[in-house]
Amino acid sequence: MKKYLPAIIVVLSLVMIMAPFISSASTVTLPPAPSSLPSVEYNYNGTNESVTGSDWISFFSNVIDNTHYVKYSFNTSTQYLIVYDLNYTGMNPYGLQFIQALSTIGTPTLKNMTQAFNDTKYQSSQVKGYTNIKALDAGAYPGFSFSKPMIKPLSEDYEAIGIIVAIIAGMIALYYVFNRKK
Repeated sequence: MKKYLPAIIVVLSLVMIMAPFISSASTVTLPPAPSSLPSVEYNYNGTNESVTGSDWISFFSNVIDNTHYVKYSFNTSTQYLIVYDLNYTGMNPYGLQFIQALSTIGTPTLKNMTQAFNDTKYQSSQVKGYTNIKALDAGAYPGFSFSKPMIKPLSEDYEAIGIIVAIIAGMIALYYVFNRKK
């Protein structure tokens, strides 16, 4: 039994290292935007304001599609999910942060919407471990916890290399455990 103990420890260690990378999570199919986007109402200084579909189109084409603000190029058929829910009937959590910031700034002009974007970009997103801007730059939708970044951070590349090194080291350790002379 003592002879197999190091082998058991190495195998258990490898299983523990690999466990986070084995995922049974299913992917969610993102629906394309409807032909016209619904308006979003908010209150600014006692006045009801409305962000219309054309306001959203202007904001997305001038801010979200501009690499000065967002580094990742989103699929234009689903990019409105950055602020809308999956049914395009209401706002997702990031969209609510955005509208709340806009309600403290003013009417839905491109300048005010850009300022609201800048005011919310460093807030925590629904994507675990990411701020809103980091999620957007990585290609994830900040309002959905199921959204996975399309661009992996460099540290994840090193994790894969670490796993390979651990497997090779485990194989070498097992070789010497089972092939040593008594």
